[in-house]
Amino acid sequence: MGSVIAYRCEACGTDFRVSEGGGFFFDRLHCDRCGKAATVSHGDLGDIHLRFVKGLKTPYALARAAMDRDIRANYPGEPVGRDEYHALAEATLEPCECGGRFRYDAPSRCPGCRSTREAWSGGRVVAHYD
Repeated sequence: MGSVIAYRCEACGTDFRVSEGGGFFFDRLHCDRCGKAATVSHGDLGDIHLRFVKGLKTPYALARAAMDRDIRANYPGEPVGRDEYHALAEATLEPCECGGRFRYDAPSRCPGCRSTREAWSGGRVVAHYD
């Protein structure tokens, strides 16, 4: 489950919202330079995501447990671990318009000054999504 969180940047005074975390059928990544979010659907990842689910010991999400069980039992591809999954999925995305790359481990950034959480206050969850 992902969340939309409201922050205030104490470095530049910008009020903004950050979407963090993926959902049942998509992943959310951030640009390693500007912090912009990108969403990639598991359907668009195709075999990459199926190989990841194949290697999981538990469902990717409880809401899709039956589907994941079917993938683990019947998908013929070789499983991949989390690190390889992230590298393969990141490679499918075009670079950000700022020239950075979308990464799973890139932090969210203030749209005003590109600071990270260390300079932010607030952190009020505005919404949850799946």
